[in-house]
Amino acid sequence: MQVHVTILAIAIGLSAAAGGCAGAQLQEMQHQVEAQKAQIDSQAREIAEMRAQQQPVATTMPPPGSCDEAVMHKALAHGEDQYAAAQYATALGYYQDAATACPGNAQAELSLARTYEKLGDRQEASHHYLLARDAAGSNNALAEQARQGMARVGGGP
Repeated sequence: MQVHVTILAIAIGLSAAAGGCAGAQLQEMQHQVEAQKAQIDSQAREIAEMRAQQQPVATTMPPPGSCDEAVMHKALAHGEDQYAAAQYATALGYYQDAATACPGNAQAELSLARTYEKLGDRQEASHHYLLARDAAGSNNALAEQARQGMARVGGGP
């Protein structure tokens, strides 16, 4: 009887020890969760403060049909830098900005066309070569570059 009681006492002790170990792990995990929750709350407050400090950005678009030449020239220059570095996707974004700043500008359209051609989008390239040709007016050099591009990509007349 004494052996059974001793074995039972040892089993109860081991169970309590195991429970205590698991309890300590559970407590540690709860502390970690609480620390992470506090960190998330702190970051949420920081984000709210930054949003409150932000000034609304006034976005004024030029009237339809007008041209912001300063923006266009700057965007074209940045685009040319990216194009020269074979960063065609980035150059495309700058050229799109240039075309937005001055809709129907032959140089912006030609730059878009060249970039679409480099990116392998023949349909968009052809479309922009056509727009560049039509917008070139008396600028024979741009009109000729547009015609040559259209011939390369299989564009219209």
